[in-house]
Amino acid sequence: MGALYDKDWRYSLARIWCDDAIRSMFNNICSEGKENVPTDGAVILAPNHCNTVMDALVILQDWKDATLFGARADVFRKPLVRKILRFLKILPLPRARDGAKAVLDNRATIEEVVDCLDHGMRYCMFCEGSHRTMHSLLPLKKGIVRTALAANERFGDRKPVYIVPVGLEYQDYYRIKTPLTIRYGKAINVTEFVSSNPEMIESQVYRHILDTLKGRLSSLITCLPDDWTYDGRWALTKMSGKEAAMAADKEKIRDAGRFDAERRDEKLSFLSFREGGNLLLTAGKGIVFLLFLPLILFAAVAAAPMWLISAYLANSIEDKAFVRTARFGVKFALMPLLMIIWAVVFFIFLPFKVALIAFLLSFWSHSIFYEALERGRILLSDIRLAMGHKKLKESYSKCQIQKI
Repeated sequence: MGALYDKDWRYSLARIWCDDAIRSMFNNICSEGKENVPTDGAVILAPNHCNTVMDALVILQDWKDATLFGARADVFRKPLVRKILRFLKILPLPRARDGAKAVLDNRATIEEVVDCLDHGMRYCMFCEGSHRTMHSLLPLKKGIVRTALAANERFGDRKPVYIVPVGLEYQDYYRIKTPLTIRYGKAINVTEFVSSNPEMIESQVYRHILDTLKGRLSSLITCLPDDWTYDGRWALTKMSGKEAAMAADKEKIRDAGRFDAERRDEKLSFLSFREGGNLLLTAGKGIVFLLFLPLILFAAVAAAPMWLISAYLANSIEDKAFVRTARFGVKFALMPLLMIIWAVVFFIFLPFKVALIAFLLSFWSHSIFYEALERGRILLSDIRLAMGHKKLKESYSKCQIQKI
């Protein structure tokens, strides 16, 4: 097997289908600040980690060329899995709790990462070390700095080493067909910092770079300060913006949290409150939905194997952070087979033109079905809000007025 930085046509071919499948999980992916990613040196991307495997996949689809990733070492134990992950350009990242041998394995991984960086390949490392489906940051681990310093030691005299903070902002961690924003922040020039501070001991270098990275990363996302006030602050963020949520006092946070709990109990969407429960607008949405109902029903039938298996997995998975990843995996695995089956059925039993139209629609059936599911959920919420919930409307208005 060749070096990871070598071009592989099989990998490039798989990327086409993978990127399309991952983009179908969102109704919009907005990428901001790519001009902050340097082109004159080695680049280590440092995203926040909030949505399991999805975080790596959305970073991957944002670049045309290959990106190297790291993953926890315990998933590499089976030889076949290890081989597949290596094909996907994913390397094991051993942790101290993995045992003494992990230290040696970690050195080997760092050497391979540095080799890839030296050959112009981008490396993505989740600096928190583990995921958490919250708008916050866990303590950053030293591994990303260790890797950057190792790269700088090898080739820092030839080209600089950069750590680029990347903010991943999901509107919703679990539902598909919701928006995602990827923000690239100002890069940390590790080479320049090390050469400018020769008097610093290693621990000071680590601390300074990690503190700088944390500050820049937290500015790219909605980073709520603590778990105790999290629900109220996140609700206030959706009502009045991040600045209001961060500056709010205890009473405002409590009011927003209470409203959010009551809203969820009544199965009402935040989006419905933003439109004020307008009956005329809701009726218009309902008419449009009914007009598209035949297409939605066709999509539901065409994509049935995928969404039925996805629904089963979603109910079976204990860690709900993996639900969206499971849905992606189902589409990635089943869609090619399903398209072959539908092609055979349509072109045997239907006239050519009708079969062609049905085949093309079936290709988009997964996206159409989940888009309709999300819009239908919001429409039902709009109807319920338009028909009542006066107190909840007043609570929302109160929180809206209390902007900072």
